[in-house]
Amino acid sequence: MVEAKNIAVLVFSVGNLALHENALGSWCDYQHYDSFRQFKKQFRHTKPALIVAGIGSDKDEALCKEATLFVRNGLANQDSRIVILRDPNFGLDEIHWMESLQVNACLSAEPEKQTINITTLKREIDTFQYIDNHRRQHDAETEMLMCITKFSRSNESLTNLLQMFSNSLSALCYASCVFHIKILNDSEGEIEFCESNAFDIKRELNIALGLPKISHYLKNALDEKLPQINLLSEDINLATIENKLLEKVGSYLTFPIIVYNKPLYLLVYFIPESEMDKVSMKQVNVISKASEQLTVLLERRQAESSLKKQYTRLKSTLVELKTTKQALQHQEKMASIGQMAAGIAHEINNPLSYVMSNFSSMDDYLDSILQLQELQAEFLSSIEQGQDNKVAQLKNNISKFSEEENIAFVLEDIRAVISDSHSGLKRVRDIITDLKSFTYSQSTELEVCDLVKVVEDTLKVLSYDLEGTIEIDSTLNELPKFMAHNGLMQQVFTNLIKNAAQALSEAGIVNAKISIFTETKEQSIRIVVRDNGPGIPIDAQQKIFEPFFTTKTVGEGTGLGLSVTFNIIKKLGGVISLNSKEGEFTEFVIVFPIET
Repeated sequence: MVEAKNIAVLVFSVGNLALHENALGSWCDYQHYDSFRQFKKQFRHTKPALIVAGIGSDKDEALCKEATLFVRNGLANQDSRIVILRDPNFGLDEIHWMESLQVNACLSAEPEKQTINITTLKREIDTFQYIDNHRRQHDAETEMLMCITKFSRSNESLTNLLQMFSNSLSALCYASCVFHIKILNDSEGEIEFCESNAFDIKRELNIALGLPKISHYLKNALDEKLPQINLLSEDINLATIENKLLEKVGSYLTFPIIVYNKPLYLLVYFIPESEMDKVSMKQVNVISKASEQLTVLLERRQAESSLKKQYTRLKSTLVELKTTKQALQHQEKMASIGQMAAGIAHEINNPLSYVMSNFSSMDDYLDSILQLQELQAEFLSSIEQGQDNKVAQLKNNISKFSEEENIAFVLEDIRAVISDSHSGLKRVRDIITDLKSFTYSQSTELEVCDLVKVVEDTLKVLSYDLEGTIEIDSTLNELPKFMAHNGLMQQVFTNLIKNAAQALSEAGIVNAKISIFTETKEQSIRIVVRDNGPGIPIDAQQKIFEPFFTTKTVGEGTGLGLSVTFNIIKKLGGVISLNSKEGEFTEFVIVFPIET
């Protein structure tokens, strides 16, 4: 086995063992294989730098060819070097082996050529080391740049992400010791993470670097906000650390982590003297570009974190606003219901009082009928027993009782009382049916909506509130049905009609009138609610749909009625507009497009 810097070079010997020993002598230790299966099993566990294939017979040639094809074609391995060591007495097509089988060299096993052969093998090993180092550098660069992209996608903490980045950067600059200094203030810091070939050198690092005070040779990178590679100065004593690392430190890399001009960490890498020649300007350029990208991504990460926090706060605020809005809408609706309650109670109380009065009459009628039934039963019993005198007397009593209690009228009036009671209870049922949209929670699903019927139902519910003092002129032309919410639309018409009624009442308008007009026009449904009231001032018209804006006195309204109406119509895909002229009229126009 030949040892090289940072790589164990394994020399595989395939084929004639005696041929290798005679041609190469004791130049190196090698592993010998005389079966393809044994060779393949071992090859999969390690990537050898050099394969020496000894060919002195047809059997050797077949084994070496199988091994070569496995490496080049089966594993697609172009890095490992393959050298043919040929017995001078065995004929071999060297051109075929080099061109078709992609071997790197063909040597003759003559003893006098031993020195040249060993030189050639060493050159091949150096070539492998160069290729392998180049590949390792490329992989380290790729891993470092890939690691930077993870900063924008990963949810891990900054400390863990920095360790991942630091590992790739350490491989790129061949560092034997890596540590992260967390910046506490402008001149102090502490080691948060340390990784080295030694078991533990954190204590020695603190002493050698004079932490927590940040030394001037480390602070330069923080001041300039750029990564730096510097030779180790003579005034920096790292003897204790070098003893633990078992190698001399030749230079060091300082990599500052800056976010919005604020230093967070300083990553420090000690580079051994033996590896300094491998750190070229290419690596320095890659590190500089990585610094720029890392700074951008860290700043973006912090900005995203700040935005997420702000989003969370805004989301919480929005939830509170929605909750408040729902509560206020419910309050507005309950206020409307409260205003209707008195009139509805009166409407229900009239038929109920009449029914209760009828039941009182029915109770008296029932007493008279029961008494008459007792006399008739006694009369029939006397007939059966043949008591003629008693029969005649009971007959007179029955006739007299019927005349006194006016049984004929009672029997006739019972039907009228039942009919009237039925009508009164039916009136109560109709009132409750008209109010069903206010008693059920509104579904989020759309339903087929008949706007004409909704307007008619709303007028029935509000009839008590108009008190016969306001004329309702409704021209309800047939409208196409469309998908909406019956309950929400009834709330819209309730708000508009009640607002008009209140404005007319407060202004004391003579011949007060509310006109409701529906039509289908230009592929749209158009509903107009108009009153001949005092109108709305021009300065108030622009604010009429704003939440909490009201022209009513304090305590009489929440200012949400028209705002809720506006939002409901907008939610259903329609628009509402206001036309008004002071002293003449106010008109609300609702338009819904008809989907074709």
